[in-house]
This record gives sequence, structure tokens and C-alpha cells, in this order.
Amino acid sequence: MPVRAAWPERSIRFVVPFGAGGPLDTLARLLSQSMAEELGRPVVVDNRTGAGGAIGTAEVARSAPDGYTALMAGVNMPVIPIMQRNPPYRMEEFAPLSRLAVIPHVFVVPPAVPAANMQEFIAYAKARPGRLSFASFGVSTSNHFAGELLNIQAGLDLTHVPYRGGAAAVADLSTERVTCMFSTLPDALNFIGEGRLKALGAVLPQRLPWLPELPTLAEQGLPDIVSESAFGLLVPVATPAAIQQRVGDSARRSLGDPAMRERLSQMGMIPIGSSGPEFAALIQRDIRLFSEIIRRTGMTSLE
Repeated sequence: MPVRAAWPERSIRFVVPFGAGGPLDTLARLLSQSMAEELGRPVVVDNRTGAGGAIGTAEVARSAPDGYTALMAGVNMPVIPIMQRNPPYRMEEFAPLSRLAVIPHVFVVPPAVPAANMQEFIAYAKARPGRLSFASFGVSTSNHFAGELLNIQAGLDLTHVPYRGGAAAVADLSTERVTCMFSTLPDALNFIGEGRLKALGAVLPQRLPWLPELPTLAEQGLPDIVSESAFGLLVPVATPAAIQQRVGDSARRSLGDPAMRERLSQMGMIPIGSSGPEFAALIQRDIRLFSEIIRRTGMTSLE
């Protein structure tokens, strides 16, 4: 389909497959305002919720590939096609434009756990097989996969305890109802500052500006564990390359704005603004990683 010189001629829709008020929705609204100014057309956020994000995601896959509908996706997007025999969408139906931003995760434990770093925690857990637990936001979430990966890589036997979101999980962790968790930084930061949780490692390649003294997992010998809340922008795969480039470039320029970066930092979010190929490579990494964890653990299908 040729690109019309006048594109965009009307408003652009960002589909957010989760409810209003969450970090992905907030990022979408901030980005839509900035991009609307640059593109000269309204950018409207449309929350299409249900089925763990599958309903809104599938709607974008079926939409016209004309650049007027884009998906604001979370890190769990590749999970449904892996875990369902007849998924409502497939990753091949999308063109990744940019990995927009990441909310980093930290590995946290209650103060009573006698460990000051990851290696001490691993030794503590190995001495108590089957007696300790890890919390997550829910089954097949990023920090569920991270906990299972820690079990596999460190030879642990931590029991998974799923919650409906991070706030409830962190609250129970602080009262020792569970032993550990890969938590989002915003959920855990106040608990860490008040001494109600201990952070043992940051799950990013670099140290966190909010906790600069906290070593990364990679620094502690665990470079392959991934746990993050990552957000990206995608369009239907048949969208013309020139429109893909224009939308992606607009998003990257918006994320480079100092005011935008400061606003995201206040939310505990790190702006990324990757290229489309870089984002595509990370999606393939996640597919390989999630597939291996599902195979190794026998994780139940989402169907």
C-alpha cells in the first residue's frame, strides 16, 4: 500500500489492552499528547480490556494496516501465543516499532531473611528446599517467569504464590507471608526506604538511579535472569514501512524530550526508545526464554 503524502489525514488510535490508570495506560497518554503535537493530528488512547490483554491485542492484529491503529503492549504480549493452542493473535502479525520504556524490577525479601545479597539468599534457600516461596503478580507474568528461572538456574525449590497485582504481593511479603519476590521498583521503593523490605539485586544490565548502591543480578553472577515491566509500540505487520518509520521516529523523539524523561523517572520508569529491529530482537529473546521456562516447568496452558 503506497504511503499518501498527507498521512496522517485523521486521528490515530493507540489501543491499550489493559484498564485505565496503570503504567502502560499512563505512558500511552503521555506519549499520545506529545506525538499529537508533532504529527498534527489527535492521538487517542482506547482501552480495550479483557482476557489478559488478548482482546485489545487481537483487535489491532485485525485492524487495517494503514498507520491509524497501533498497539501499546506490555511484556506479557508473547506469552499468550506460546501458551495457547489456538491463540487469538500471533506475534508474526505485528511489526515492532519501538521498545518505549521499562519499569525495572528488584529482588526483595523481608528484613528477617538472613541474606545481604543474592548468593547469601541462594545458600539460605538451598538449605530449606520446599519451605520457601516467591510471590508474583499472577500466573505467566514476568516476575512469575523470573522466579521459575531463579529456581532453574540456582537449583532452588521455591513455591510460587500468585497474587492479583503487585501491591498486595509486596504487602504480604513485608509481613513474611511469602519469602521473596521480583517486584517492580515503584511497588517496593517505599518499603525499602522504610526498612520493611531488603533489596538484594536489581534486574537490569545497569544499576538503578533510584538505588545506585544496589548491585545488579549480573554483578552477582546471575546475568540471564530477566524480570521487568516493559512497554512497546507495534502496528499490524502490513503497515507500509514509511509509516512504520514515521510513527516510530515520532515516539522516539517524544521519549527524548527532557520533560517527558523527567515525568517517566518520577513514575519509576526508564525511557528506552529503541529501534524497531532492536525491539524485535528483544521480543524473540522473550519468546525463547518464556518457551524454555514453560517447557522446563510444565506450566499450565492459559486455555
